[in-house]
Amino acid sequence: MAKRLDGNLFTSALDKLARSPLNEADDSTLVHVAQAVWYSDVDLVSAARAFLRCHPDELQVRRVGYLLEKLTRFSCASVHRVMDTRHALELFPHAMPIAQSPTAVRKRRDELAASWGLDEGLGLKAQALLPYQTRHYEARQTNS
Repeated sequence: MAKRLDGNLFTSALDKLARSPLNEADDSTLVHVAQAVWYSDVDLVSAARAFLRCHPDELQVRRVGYLLEKLTRFSCASVHRVMDTRHALELFPHAMPIAQSPTAVRKRRDELAASWGLDEGLGLKAQALLPYQTRHYEARQTNS
């Protein structure tokens, strides 16, 4: 059974993450959002609508869109939650890639972030999510 989570708390966490570059995100907020996407039953479409209603800033919208899409690429995301997330992502205007100067392009560039028009990504912050994407963690959540 999926863990119950308040959609308002999820939207607040998205708001917090949207306000600064994701590679500088607060680890606990990032983990909270990842857990909600992967393991909860929060209505992601409703949460996306609420977030978009309150956030006209294009950069913030692109950050959250990128983050939600990035979270669907982790192997712990169930097919059902990936589909829910993709439905929520349909509400987001998808940015075109940003123009990169030849000196700005690095071999380790986050192509997904670039597709959202961002020159930032999760970077090393993804390591904060590692303990939460295991079968053992998921089993503990569903048995709670």
